[in-house]
Amino acid sequence: MSSTSSASTIKFLIASDVHAGYGETKKHIHSDSFDTFREVLKNGVDQNVDFVLLGGDLFHENNPSRETLFFGDFPTVNYEDANLNIAMPVFTIHGNHDDLSGKGLTALDVLHETGLINLFGKFNDVDQIEVSPILLRKGDTKIAIYGISSQRDDRLCRAFMKECVKFLRPNDDPEGWFSVLVVHQNRPRRSTSRTTGAFLPIHFIPPFFDLVIWGHEHESLIEPQYFNTGNSNDPENGFFIIQPGSTVATSLCREEAVQKHCGVITVKGRKFKCTPIPLQTTRQVIVDELVLDDSVQMKKMPRSTVRQKHMEDEDLIAQKVDEMLEDAAEKRGPSQPMPPLLRLKVVYSDKWLDIPPINARRFGSRYADKVANAADMVSVRLNRPEKIEKYFTECMFEDKMSVLTEVAMGRSLKEYSNAETTFTVPDKLFNESVKSQITTFSNRLKAVSNNLNIDNDDENELARKINSCLAEMKKQKVGGVTSSSAALDDTVNTSANSNRDVIMEEDMFSE
Repeated sequence: MSSTSSASTIKFLIASDVHAGYGETKKHIHSDSFDTFREVLKNGVDQNVDFVLLGGDLFHENNPSRETLFFGDFPTVNYEDANLNIAMPVFTIHGNHDDLSGKGLTALDVLHETGLINLFGKFNDVDQIEVSPILLRKGDTKIAIYGISSQRDDRLCRAFMKECVKFLRPNDDPEGWFSVLVVHQNRPRRSTSRTTGAFLPIHFIPPFFDLVIWGHEHESLIEPQYFNTGNSNDPENGFFIIQPGSTVATSLCREEAVQKHCGVITVKGRKFKCTPIPLQTTRQVIVDELVLDDSVQMKKMPRSTVRQKHMEDEDLIAQKVDEMLEDAAEKRGPSQPMPPLLRLKVVYSDKWLDIPPINARRFGSRYADKVANAADMVSVRLNRPEKIEKYFTECMFEDKMSVLTEVAMGRSLKEYSNAETTFTVPDKLFNESVKSQITTFSNRLKAVSNNLNIDNDDENELARKINSCLAEMKKQKVGGVTSSSAALDDTVNTSANSNRDVIMEEDMFSE
Protein backbone atom coordinates (compact mmCIF):
# COMPACT_ATOMS: atom_id res chain seq x y z
CA MET A 1 0.00 0.00 0.00
CA SER A 2 1.07 3.59 -0.56
CA SER A 3 2.37 5.66 2.34
CA THR A 4 0.69 8.92 1.38
CA SER A 5 -1.66 8.87 4.41
CA SER A 6 -0.83 8.02 8.04
CA ALA A 7 1.32 4.97 8.65
CA SER A 8 -1.41 2.60 9.90
CA THR A 9 -4.55 4.14 8.39
CA ILE A 10 -6.10 2.80 5.19
CA LYS A 11 -8.53 5.00 3.28
CA PHE A 12 -10.60 3.76 0.38
CA LEU A 13 -13.49 5.16 -1.60
CA ILE A 14 -16.67 3.13 -2.11
CA ALA A 15 -19.25 3.48 -4.90
CA SER A 16 -21.58 1.17 -6.75
CA ASP A 17 -23.76 0.81 -9.84
CA VAL A 18 -22.00 3.36 -12.03
CA HIS A 19 -23.83 2.04 -15.12
CA ALA A 20 -21.35 3.64 -17.50
CA GLY A 21 -22.98 4.05 -20.90
CA TYR A 22 -26.54 4.31 -19.64
CA GLY A 23 -28.63 6.45 -22.02
CA GLU A 24 -25.65 7.14 -24.28
CA THR A 25 -27.96 7.42 -27.32
CA LYS A 26 -30.49 9.72 -25.65
CA LYS A 27 -30.53 13.44 -26.25
CA HIS A 28 -30.07 14.96 -22.80
CA ILE A 29 -28.66 12.21 -20.61
CA HIS A 30 -26.05 10.64 -22.92
CA SER A 31 -23.09 11.74 -20.76
CA ASP A 32 -24.66 11.60 -17.29
CA SER A 33 -23.07 8.32 -16.21
CA PHE A 34 -19.61 9.43 -17.36
CA ASP A 35 -19.82 12.86 -15.73
CA THR A 36 -20.76 11.42 -12.35
CA PHE A 37 -18.10 8.70 -12.53
CA ARG A 38 -15.51 11.39 -13.20
CA GLU A 39 -16.73 13.11 -10.04
CA VAL A 40 -16.42 9.86 -8.08
CA LEU A 41 -12.80 9.36 -9.18
CA LYS A 42 -12.00 13.02 -8.53
CA ASN A 43 -13.30 12.64 -4.99
CA GLY A 44 -10.93 9.71 -4.56
CA VAL A 45 -7.99 11.82 -5.68
CA ASP A 46 -9.02 14.80 -3.53
CA GLN A 47 -9.45 12.57 -0.46
CA ASN A 48 -6.06 10.94 -1.09
CA VAL A 49 -7.48 7.42 -0.84
CA ASP A 50 -5.38 4.30 -1.19
CA PHE A 51 -7.80 2.57 -3.56
CA VAL A 52 -11.35 2.56 -4.95
CA LEU A 53 -13.80 -0.27 -4.21
CA LEU A 54 -16.83 -0.68 -6.50
CA GLY A 55 -19.91 -2.81 -5.81
CA GLY A 56 -20.64 -4.00 -9.36
CA ASP A 57 -22.43 -2.77 -12.50
CA LEU A 58 -19.57 -0.60 -13.68
CA PHE A 59 -21.10 -0.89 -17.16
CA HIS A 60 -24.78 -0.71 -18.00
CA GLU A 61 -24.55 -3.20 -20.86
CA ASN A 62 -22.97 -6.62 -20.94
CA ASN A 63 -21.36 -5.68 -24.26
CA PRO A 64 -20.64 -1.94 -23.94
CA SER A 65 -20.00 0.22 -26.97
CA ARG A 66 -16.49 1.32 -27.91
CA GLU A 67 -17.25 4.85 -26.78
CA THR A 68 -18.24 3.55 -23.36
CA LEU A 69 -15.39 1.06 -23.01
CA PHE A 70 -12.69 3.56 -23.91
CA PHE A 71 -13.99 6.84 -22.58
CA GLY A 72 -10.57 7.17 -20.96
CA ASP A 73 -11.22 8.06 -17.35
CA PHE A 74 -9.84 4.93 -15.74
CA PRO A 75 -6.54 5.62 -13.99
CA THR A 76 -3.71 3.31 -14.97
CA VAL A 77 -3.66 0.92 -12.05
CA ASN A 78 -2.63 -2.48 -10.89
CA TYR A 79 -1.65 -3.09 -7.33
CA GLU A 80 0.60 -6.08 -8.11
CA ASP A 81 2.52 -5.04 -11.25
CA ALA A 82 5.52 -2.81 -10.54
CA ASN A 83 5.82 -2.00 -14.25
CA LEU A 84 2.54 -0.07 -14.18
CA ASN A 85 1.97 3.30 -12.56
CA ILE A 86 0.16 2.51 -9.31
CA ALA A 87 -1.86 5.68 -8.82
CA MET A 88 -5.26 4.70 -7.40
CA PRO A 89 -6.11 1.00 -7.77
CA VAL A 90 -9.71 0.16 -8.60
CA PHE A 91 -11.16 -3.10 -7.26
CA THR A 92 -14.56 -4.25 -8.49
CA ILE A 93 -16.85 -7.24 -8.73
CA HIS A 94 -19.17 -7.66 -11.71
CA GLY A 95 -22.89 -6.94 -11.41
CA ASN A 96 -25.96 -8.29 -13.16
CA HIS A 97 -25.60 -5.79 -16.02
CA ASP A 98 -21.95 -6.54 -16.81
CA ASP A 99 -22.17 -10.23 -15.90
CA LEU A 100 -20.58 -13.25 -17.55
CA SER A 101 -21.57 -14.36 -21.02
CA GLY A 102 -20.40 -16.80 -23.64
CA LYS A 103 -17.28 -18.53 -22.32
CA GLY A 104 -17.53 -16.94 -18.90
CA LEU A 105 -16.08 -13.56 -19.85
CA THR A 106 -17.30 -10.05 -19.18
CA ALA A 107 -16.31 -6.61 -20.47
CA LEU A 108 -14.50 -6.10 -17.18
CA ASP A 109 -12.08 -8.89 -18.09
CA VAL A 110 -10.68 -6.71 -20.89
CA LEU A 111 -9.93 -3.89 -18.47
CA HIS A 112 -8.59 -6.36 -15.93
CA GLU A 113 -6.13 -7.91 -18.39
CA THR A 114 -4.86 -4.48 -19.48
CA GLY A 115 -4.22 -3.46 -15.87
CA LEU A 116 -6.87 -0.76 -15.68
CA ILE A 117 -8.98 -2.39 -12.96
CA ASN A 118 -8.74 -5.38 -10.64
CA LEU A 119 -11.69 -7.76 -11.10
CA PHE A 120 -12.33 -10.18 -8.25
CA GLY A 121 -15.15 -12.29 -6.82
CA LYS A 122 -15.78 -14.06 -10.12
CA PHE A 123 -17.21 -17.60 -10.03
CA ASN A 124 -18.30 -19.94 -12.81
CA ASP A 125 -19.58 -22.71 -10.53
CA VAL A 126 -22.19 -21.58 -8.00
CA ASP A 127 -22.68 -25.07 -6.60
CA GLN A 128 -19.34 -24.86 -4.79
CA ILE A 129 -18.14 -21.32 -4.04
CA GLU A 130 -14.76 -20.81 -2.40
CA VAL A 131 -14.15 -17.13 -1.73
CA SER A 132 -10.50 -16.09 -1.43
CA PRO A 133 -9.74 -12.61 -0.05
CA ILE A 134 -7.51 -9.86 -1.37
CA LEU A 135 -5.09 -9.13 1.48
CA LEU A 136 -3.79 -5.59 1.95
CA ARG A 137 -1.54 -4.36 4.73
CA LYS A 138 -0.43 -0.89 5.78
CA GLY A 139 1.49 -0.54 9.00
CA ASP A 140 -0.45 -2.34 11.71
CA THR A 141 -3.74 -2.29 9.75
CA LYS A 142 -4.65 -5.33 7.70
CA ILE A 143 -7.67 -5.58 5.37
CA ALA A 144 -9.12 -8.74 3.81
CA ILE A 145 -11.50 -7.95 0.93
CA TYR A 146 -13.91 -10.70 -0.14
CA GLY A 147 -16.20 -10.47 -3.14
CA ILE A 148 -19.15 -12.41 -4.54
CA SER A 149 -20.10 -11.08 -7.95
CA SER A 150 -23.73 -11.07 -9.07
CA GLN A 151 -25.33 -14.51 -8.98
CA ARG A 152 -28.88 -15.71 -9.47
CA ASP A 153 -30.42 -14.96 -6.07
CA ASP A 154 -32.17 -18.34 -5.85
CA ARG A 155 -29.02 -20.30 -6.61
CA LEU A 156 -26.83 -18.30 -4.25
CA CYS A 157 -29.42 -18.62 -1.49
CA ARG A 158 -29.57 -22.39 -1.94
CA ALA A 159 -25.77 -22.57 -1.96
CA PHE A 160 -25.73 -20.88 1.45
CA MET A 161 -28.50 -23.20 2.67
CA LYS A 162 -26.45 -26.25 1.66
CA GLU A 163 -23.32 -24.70 3.23
CA CYS A 164 -21.60 -24.73 -0.17
CA VAL A 165 -20.14 -21.22 0.26
CA LYS A 166 -16.75 -21.23 1.98
CA PHE A 167 -14.80 -18.12 2.98
CA LEU A 168 -11.04 -18.66 3.29
CA ARG A 169 -9.44 -16.73 6.15
CA PRO A 170 -5.80 -15.67 6.56
CA ASN A 171 -3.64 -18.09 8.53
CA ASP A 172 -1.79 -15.21 10.15
CA ASP A 173 -3.96 -13.96 13.04
CA PRO A 174 -7.38 -14.23 11.31
CA GLU A 175 -9.09 -12.13 14.00
CA GLY A 176 -6.63 -9.29 13.44
CA TRP A 177 -7.85 -8.57 9.90
CA PHE A 178 -10.55 -6.03 9.04
CA SER A 179 -12.80 -8.16 6.83
CA VAL A 180 -14.89 -6.58 4.06
CA LEU A 181 -17.45 -8.40 1.90
CA VAL A 182 -18.70 -6.93 -1.39
CA VAL A 183 -21.94 -8.39 -2.80
CA HIS A 184 -24.30 -7.50 -5.64
CA GLN A 185 -27.69 -9.08 -4.85
CA ASN A 186 -31.28 -8.24 -4.00
CA ARG A 187 -31.39 -7.02 -0.43
CA PRO A 188 -35.15 -7.00 0.34
CA ARG A 189 -37.40 -9.97 -0.46
CA ARG A 190 -38.49 -9.67 -4.10
CA SER A 191 -40.68 -12.76 -4.53
CA THR A 192 -43.41 -14.38 -2.47
CA SER A 193 -43.87 -17.34 -4.82
CA ARG A 194 -40.30 -18.66 -4.58
CA THR A 195 -39.16 -20.48 -1.47
CA THR A 196 -35.90 -18.50 -1.48
CA GLY A 197 -37.64 -15.13 -1.79
CA ALA A 198 -35.31 -14.08 -4.67
CA PHE A 199 -32.93 -12.26 -2.32
CA LEU A 200 -29.89 -12.86 -0.12
CA PRO A 201 -30.93 -13.11 3.55
CA ILE A 202 -28.56 -11.18 5.79
CA HIS A 203 -28.32 -14.01 8.33
CA PHE A 204 -26.39 -16.12 5.77
CA ILE A 205 -23.41 -13.74 5.98
CA PRO A 206 -20.84 -14.99 8.53
CA PRO A 207 -20.43 -12.78 11.60
CA PHE A 208 -16.63 -12.54 11.30
CA PHE A 209 -17.10 -9.78 8.69
CA ASP A 210 -16.71 -6.21 9.91
CA LEU A 211 -18.26 -4.44 6.92
CA VAL A 212 -20.48 -5.44 3.98
CA ILE A 213 -20.66 -3.23 0.88
CA TRP A 214 -24.03 -3.98 -0.74
CA GLY A 215 -24.36 -3.27 -4.46
CA HIS A 216 -27.30 -3.66 -6.87
CA GLU A 217 -29.76 -1.63 -4.76
CA HIS A 218 -29.95 1.90 -6.19
CA GLU A 219 -31.26 3.71 -3.13
CA SER A 220 -28.40 5.43 -1.30
CA LEU A 221 -28.16 4.26 2.33
CA ILE A 222 -24.63 5.44 2.94
CA GLU A 223 -24.78 5.53 6.74
CA PRO A 224 -23.54 2.22 8.24
CA GLN A 225 -26.31 -0.01 9.62
CA TYR A 226 -25.44 -2.62 12.22
CA PHE A 227 -26.90 -6.14 12.07
CA ASN A 228 -26.48 -8.80 14.73
CA THR A 229 -26.72 -12.17 13.03
CA GLY A 230 -26.10 -14.36 16.07
CA ASN A 231 -28.46 -15.73 18.67
CA SER A 232 -26.75 -13.86 21.50
CA ASN A 233 -26.75 -10.19 22.44
CA ASP A 234 -23.00 -9.97 21.95
CA PRO A 235 -22.35 -6.70 20.06
CA GLU A 236 -19.32 -8.31 18.41
CA ASN A 237 -21.46 -11.00 16.79
CA GLY A 238 -22.52 -8.92 13.80
CA PHE A 239 -21.39 -6.51 11.09
CA PHE A 240 -22.17 -3.18 9.45
CA ILE A 241 -23.82 -2.82 6.04
CA ILE A 242 -23.30 0.18 3.76
CA GLN A 243 -25.45 0.50 0.65
CA PRO A 244 -23.81 3.21 -1.52
CA GLY A 245 -26.60 3.19 -4.11
CA SER A 246 -26.19 4.03 -7.78
CA THR A 247 -24.37 7.08 -9.09
CA VAL A 248 -26.89 7.60 -11.91
CA ALA A 249 -30.66 7.15 -12.07
CA THR A 250 -31.64 4.31 -14.41
CA SER A 251 -35.32 4.23 -13.45
CA LEU A 252 -37.80 6.88 -12.41
CA CYS A 253 -38.92 5.98 -8.90
CA ARG A 254 -38.75 7.50 -5.45
CA GLU A 255 -35.69 5.44 -4.48
CA GLU A 256 -33.75 6.99 -7.37
CA ALA A 257 -34.92 10.50 -6.51
CA VAL A 258 -32.97 10.70 -3.24
CA GLN A 259 -29.50 12.26 -2.95
CA LYS A 260 -26.75 10.11 -4.50
CA HIS A 261 -23.50 9.45 -2.61
CA CYS A 262 -20.10 7.88 -2.66
CA GLY A 263 -18.17 7.45 0.56
CA VAL A 264 -14.70 7.31 2.07
CA ILE A 265 -13.96 4.48 4.52
CA THR A 266 -11.12 5.09 6.96
CA VAL A 267 -9.79 1.96 8.69
CA LYS A 268 -7.34 1.72 11.56
CA GLY A 269 -6.93 -1.67 13.16
CA ARG A 270 -10.42 -3.20 13.44
CA LYS A 271 -12.21 0.16 13.66
CA PHE A 272 -13.58 2.17 10.74
CA LYS A 273 -15.34 5.43 9.94
CA CYS A 274 -17.53 6.25 6.93
CA THR A 275 -17.55 9.77 5.50
CA PRO A 276 -20.45 10.29 3.05
CA ILE A 277 -19.78 12.49 0.01
CA PRO A 278 -22.90 13.81 -1.76
CA LEU A 279 -22.55 13.72 -5.53
CA GLN A 280 -23.07 17.11 -7.13
CA THR A 281 -23.34 16.23 -10.83
CA THR A 282 -26.29 13.82 -10.75
CA ARG A 283 -29.31 14.93 -12.75
CA GLN A 284 -32.39 15.76 -10.72
CA VAL A 285 -35.15 13.14 -10.57
CA ILE A 286 -38.61 14.43 -9.62
CA VAL A 287 -41.30 11.85 -8.87
CA ASP A 288 -44.89 12.53 -7.83
CA GLU A 289 -48.44 11.23 -8.21
CA LEU A 290 -51.73 12.83 -9.22
CA VAL A 291 -54.90 10.93 -8.31
CA LEU A 292 -58.02 11.94 -10.22
CA ASP A 293 -60.96 10.65 -8.19
CA ASP A 294 -64.20 11.92 -6.66
CA SER A 295 -62.29 14.35 -4.45
CA VAL A 296 -61.20 16.30 -7.55
CA GLN A 297 -63.94 18.52 -8.95
CA MET A 298 -64.94 17.72 -12.51
CA LYS A 299 -67.35 19.42 -14.85
CA LYS A 300 -70.29 17.28 -15.85
CA MET A 301 -69.39 15.46 -19.06
CA PRO A 302 -71.12 12.62 -20.88
CA ARG A 303 -69.39 9.25 -21.04
CA SER A 304 -67.30 9.12 -24.21
CA THR A 305 -64.76 6.92 -25.94
CA VAL A 306 -63.39 9.79 -28.05
CA ARG A 307 -61.12 12.32 -26.41
CA GLN A 308 -61.95 15.97 -27.03
CA LYS A 309 -59.57 18.91 -27.14
CA HIS A 310 -58.65 20.79 -23.93
CA MET A 311 -60.26 18.42 -21.49
CA GLU A 312 -60.20 19.17 -17.79
CA ASP A 313 -57.71 16.47 -16.80
CA GLU A 314 -55.13 17.96 -19.16
CA ASP A 315 -55.20 21.28 -17.30
CA LEU A 316 -54.81 19.54 -13.94
CA ILE A 317 -51.85 17.50 -15.18
CA ALA A 318 -50.16 20.56 -16.70
CA GLN A 319 -50.62 22.46 -13.45
CA LYS A 320 -49.03 19.62 -11.47
CA VAL A 321 -46.07 19.35 -13.85
CA ASP A 322 -45.42 23.10 -13.64
CA GLU A 323 -45.41 22.89 -9.85
CA MET A 324 -42.90 20.03 -9.95
CA LEU A 325 -40.61 21.99 -12.30
CA GLU A 326 -40.77 25.08 -10.09
CA ASP A 327 -39.85 23.01 -7.05
CA ALA A 328 -36.94 21.42 -8.94
CA ALA A 329 -35.62 24.84 -9.98
CA GLU A 330 -35.52 25.96 -6.35
CA LYS A 331 -33.62 22.86 -5.19
CA ARG A 332 -31.21 22.51 -8.13
CA GLY A 333 -27.52 22.55 -7.26
CA PRO A 334 -24.97 24.62 -9.21
CA SER A 335 -23.35 21.53 -10.80
CA GLN A 336 -26.52 19.61 -11.64
CA PRO A 337 -27.29 19.38 -15.36
CA MET A 338 -30.44 20.70 -16.99
CA PRO A 339 -33.18 19.73 -17.67
CA PRO A 340 -34.37 17.39 -14.89
CA LEU A 341 -35.88 13.92 -15.20
CA LEU A 342 -39.56 13.87 -14.27
CA ARG A 343 -42.12 11.17 -13.65
CA LEU A 344 -45.75 11.97 -12.86
CA LYS A 345 -48.04 9.04 -12.26
CA VAL A 346 -51.63 9.96 -13.13
CA VAL A 347 -54.30 7.66 -11.69
CA TYR A 348 -57.81 7.79 -13.18
CA SER A 349 -60.59 6.47 -10.97
CA ASP A 350 -64.28 6.95 -10.13
CA LYS A 351 -66.02 9.39 -12.50
CA TRP A 352 -62.76 10.19 -14.33
CA LEU A 353 -62.95 6.75 -15.90
CA ASP A 354 -65.84 8.02 -18.04
CA ILE A 355 -63.40 9.93 -20.26
CA PRO A 356 -60.47 8.59 -22.31
CA PRO A 357 -57.11 9.12 -20.56
CA ILE A 358 -54.59 11.63 -21.80
CA ASN A 359 -52.10 10.69 -24.52
CA ALA A 360 -48.92 10.84 -22.43
CA ARG A 361 -46.46 11.06 -25.33
CA ARG A 362 -48.39 13.84 -27.06
CA PHE A 363 -48.77 15.76 -23.80
CA GLY A 364 -45.06 15.41 -23.03
CA SER A 365 -44.01 16.91 -26.37
CA ARG A 366 -44.84 20.39 -25.08
CA TYR A 367 -42.12 19.95 -22.41
CA ALA A 368 -39.40 18.75 -24.79
CA ASP A 369 -37.01 21.53 -23.73
CA LYS A 370 -37.96 21.54 -20.05
CA VAL A 371 -37.80 17.83 -19.19
CA ALA A 372 -35.07 15.33 -20.15
CA ASN A 373 -37.55 12.49 -20.66
CA ALA A 374 -40.51 14.34 -22.15
CA ALA A 375 -41.83 11.32 -24.07
CA ASP A 376 -42.41 9.20 -20.95
CA MET A 377 -42.65 11.84 -18.24
CA VAL A 378 -46.31 10.95 -17.59
CA SER A 379 -47.49 7.43 -16.84
CA VAL A 380 -51.22 6.68 -16.84
CA ARG A 381 -53.01 4.15 -14.71
CA LEU A 382 -56.71 3.32 -14.82
CA ASN A 383 -57.91 2.25 -11.40
CA ARG A 384 -60.91 0.15 -12.39
CA PRO A 385 -62.90 -1.88 -9.84
CA GLU A 386 -61.33 -5.30 -9.50
CA LYS A 387 -64.51 -7.26 -10.13
CA ILE A 388 -62.88 -10.52 -11.22
CA GLU A 389 -60.33 -10.58 -8.40
CA LYS A 390 -63.04 -9.67 -5.91
CA TYR A 391 -65.21 -12.57 -7.10
CA PHE A 392 -62.50 -15.17 -6.57
CA THR A 393 -61.50 -13.81 -3.16
CA GLU A 394 -65.02 -13.34 -1.79
CA CYS A 395 -67.00 -16.17 -3.38
CA MET A 396 -68.62 -18.81 -1.20
CA PHE A 397 -66.42 -21.65 0.02
CA GLU A 398 -68.65 -24.22 -1.70
CA ASP A 399 -67.87 -22.58 -5.07
CA LYS A 400 -64.10 -22.84 -4.69
CA MET A 401 -61.93 -25.68 -5.90
CA SER A 402 -60.78 -27.80 -2.99
CA VAL A 403 -58.82 -30.75 -4.41
CA LEU A 404 -57.12 -28.82 -7.24
CA THR A 405 -56.92 -25.25 -5.96
CA GLU A 406 -56.83 -22.14 -8.14
CA VAL A 407 -53.25 -21.32 -7.12
CA ALA A 408 -51.96 -24.83 -7.71
CA MET A 409 -53.65 -25.05 -11.10
CA GLY A 410 -52.21 -21.64 -11.92
CA ARG A 411 -48.70 -22.87 -11.27
CA SER A 412 -49.17 -25.84 -13.59
CA LEU A 413 -50.69 -23.65 -16.29
CA LYS A 414 -47.80 -21.18 -15.98
CA GLU A 415 -45.29 -23.94 -16.57
CA TYR A 416 -47.42 -25.18 -19.46
CA SER A 417 -47.42 -21.72 -21.09
CA ASN A 418 -43.70 -21.14 -20.46
CA ALA A 419 -42.62 -24.43 -22.02
CA GLU A 420 -40.12 -23.97 -24.85
CA THR A 421 -40.66 -27.42 -26.35
CA THR A 422 -43.34 -28.49 -28.80
CA PHE A 423 -46.88 -28.31 -27.46
CA THR A 424 -47.31 -32.09 -27.37
CA VAL A 425 -44.72 -32.44 -24.60
CA PRO A 426 -46.07 -29.85 -22.11
CA ASP A 427 -49.63 -30.90 -22.98
CA LYS A 428 -48.84 -34.47 -22.01
CA LEU A 429 -46.99 -33.38 -18.86
CA PHE A 430 -49.85 -31.11 -17.79
CA ASN A 431 -52.44 -33.85 -18.26
CA GLU A 432 -50.26 -36.32 -16.37
CA SER A 433 -49.77 -33.80 -13.57
CA VAL A 434 -53.52 -33.25 -13.11
CA LYS A 435 -54.25 -36.98 -13.27
CA SER A 436 -51.49 -37.59 -10.74
CA GLN A 437 -53.02 -35.14 -8.27
CA ILE A 438 -56.47 -36.71 -8.58
CA THR A 439 -55.08 -40.24 -8.25
CA THR A 440 -52.98 -39.29 -5.23
CA PHE A 441 -55.93 -37.66 -3.50
CA SER A 442 -58.19 -40.60 -4.33
CA ASN A 443 -55.71 -43.12 -2.92
CA ARG A 444 -55.23 -41.15 0.26
CA LEU A 445 -58.96 -40.74 0.68
CA LYS A 446 -59.53 -44.48 0.21
CA ALA A 447 -56.91 -45.23 2.83
CA VAL A 448 -58.60 -42.92 5.31
CA SER A 449 -62.03 -44.36 4.47
CA ASN A 450 -60.88 -47.96 4.93
CA ASN A 451 -59.24 -47.22 8.25
CA LEU A 452 -62.33 -45.47 9.59
CA ASN A 453 -64.94 -47.92 8.18
CA ILE A 454 -67.29 -45.13 7.14
CA ASP A 455 -70.84 -46.10 6.26
CA ASN A 456 -71.44 -45.04 2.64
CA ASP A 457 -75.01 -44.07 3.51
CA ASP A 458 -73.82 -41.48 6.02
CA GLU A 459 -73.15 -38.60 3.59
CA ASN A 460 -72.55 -36.02 6.34
CA GLU A 461 -69.93 -38.19 8.02
CA LEU A 462 -68.25 -38.85 4.66
CA ALA A 463 -68.15 -35.12 3.82
CA ARG A 464 -66.67 -34.35 7.23
CA LYS A 465 -63.92 -36.93 6.79
CA ILE A 466 -63.13 -35.63 3.28
CA ASN A 467 -62.68 -32.11 4.63
CA SER A 468 -60.57 -33.47 7.48
CA CYS A 469 -58.41 -35.36 5.00
CA LEU A 470 -57.89 -32.24 2.88
CA ALA A 471 -56.92 -30.21 5.93
CA GLU A 472 -54.42 -32.84 7.04
CA MET A 473 -52.84 -33.01 3.59
CA LYS A 474 -52.41 -29.24 3.53
CA LYS A 475 -50.62 -29.36 6.89
CA GLN A 476 -48.28 -32.08 5.65
CA LYS A 477 -47.38 -30.04 2.58
CA VAL A 478 -45.29 -27.45 4.39
CA GLY A 479 -42.49 -29.81 5.31
CA GLY A 480 -42.59 -31.57 1.95
CA VAL A 481 -42.14 -28.48 -0.17
CA THR A 482 -39.47 -27.04 2.11
CA SER A 483 -37.40 -30.19 2.01
CA SER A 484 -37.67 -30.30 -1.77
CA SER A 485 -36.80 -26.65 -2.31
CA ALA A 486 -33.28 -27.48 -3.39
CA ALA A 487 -34.66 -29.29 -6.42
CA LEU A 488 -36.36 -26.19 -7.70
CA ASP A 489 -34.42 -24.35 -10.38
CA ASP A 490 -34.61 -20.64 -11.27
CA THR A 491 -36.11 -21.41 -14.66
CA VAL A 492 -39.06 -23.65 -15.48
CA ASN A 493 -38.00 -27.24 -16.05
CA THR A 494 -40.35 -29.07 -18.39
CA SER A 495 -38.55 -32.41 -18.27
CA ALA A 496 -40.40 -35.30 -16.67
CA ASN A 497 -38.03 -36.06 -13.78
CA SER A 498 -38.97 -37.66 -10.49
CA ASN A 499 -38.03 -34.67 -8.31
CA ARG A 500 -40.27 -32.34 -10.25
CA ASP A 501 -43.18 -34.80 -10.09
CA VAL A 502 -42.92 -35.02 -6.32
CA ILE A 503 -42.82 -31.24 -5.93
CA MET A 504 -45.77 -30.73 -8.23
CA GLU A 505 -47.70 -33.44 -6.40
CA GLU A 506 -47.19 -31.64 -3.09
CA ASP A 507 -47.96 -28.22 -4.60
CA MET A 508 -51.31 -29.26 -6.02
CA PHE A 509 -52.66 -29.96 -2.53
CA SER A 510 -50.90 -27.06 -0.87
CA GLU A 511 -53.08 -24.05 -1.05
